[in-house]
Amino acid sequence: MVEYIIVLIIVSTVVFGLERNRRLQPTFTSRPIGSSDADDRDIERTRAELRARFLCRAH
Repeated sequence: MVEYIIVLIIVSTVVFGLERNRRLQPTFTSRPIGSSDADDRDIERTRAELRARFLCRAH
């Protein structure tokens, strides 16, 4: 019986903590927090690498 009470206390503490953490999380906005206006150059770099690889195979 004591084991069930201990397990119930542990489970209720975990549920309380998770629920509290969920309520404290900020709501999502249109932009992630910490984002900037810097251009993402991944697409440009990927295209350049693919072009270079294609040109190497062509020769």
